[in-house]
Amino acid sequence: MKKKNKEVPSINCEQAIARFNDFMDNYLIGRTREELLKHFSECKDCMDRFEFEQLLKSKVHLLSNSDDPTMKKKIEKLIASL
Repeated sequence: MKKKNKEVPSINCEQAIARFNDFMDNYLIGRTREELLKHFSECKDCMDRFEFEQLLKSKVHLLSNSDDPTMKKKIEKLIASL
């Protein structure tokens, strides 16, 4: 009887980037999460980009909760330009 191969398949950079937000929001589970973590361990470029996007998201969240109306307008303007 053959053992099942439990090796996590590799995903490419495009697939990894497409999963960043779901990963940050803890929506990825099981094999999909494992695939992304494996990719991060093998791809410094994606890991660096993920860390940047995670930091950016946390900063935008902090600033969007600011009581400063000028800051809120700046953030809204930046988001609208995307």
